Amino acid sequence: MPAQADATGDLDVLRWAEQTLQKPLHLVHRLDRPVGGIMLLASTPKSAAQWSRRFREGRVRKSYLAITQPPVYPPFGELRHYLRKEGRHPKAKVFYKPTPGADLAVLRYQSLAVKGEQSLVQVEPQTGRFHQIRAQLSALGSPIVGDVKYGYPPPAPDVRSIALWAWKLEEWIALPPFEEEPWKTFSAVQHLLQRSS
Repeated sequence: MPAQADATGDLDVLRWAEQTLQKPLHLVHRLDRPVGGIMLLASTPKSAAQWSRRFREGRVRKSYLAITQPPVYPPFGELRHYLRKEGRHPKAKVFYKPTPGADLAVLRYQSLAVKGEQSLVQVEPQTGRFHQIRAQLSALGSPIVGDVKYGYPPPAPDVRSIALWAWKLEEWIALPPFEEEPWKTFSAVQHLLQRSS
């Protein structure tokens, strides 16, 4: 589901939430369409402006879970790249040094579990760049499961989603659907995630 109205005309999160709550809402931040998890909507323009400012200034605590294949190596670290949005079907191009038109992208990651050829990774972006997590994990050599656009070998397990989930935003928490593929692979660790929240 898109975060807000787009060219597809599909029902979007903002319209769905407004219809459900019967009131106008304001989108504070968005997730890429194939990404699941927590999104923040504000009920007043003033609240939306305050939250937007906090996001811009990097003062909002947020954390994602991703399943990568192959597992990330090293198992934890901080990635620093320069990203530039390119192409007719936009994609983030990764550069390893300052490049015209590219912005610094920083994220911290830690492998929480490894099973076979996959790892469950906690990711904390320190900047908010276009497709940042997807591009940087791919540049590390560990694309997100299902993310064919960023190097996961086709076919994707689910053409509508990738294994990237916004699971913590400030004090709010939403675990991924561990009863579904590909999250099912790591269902045994969900109790550890609940404990760490």
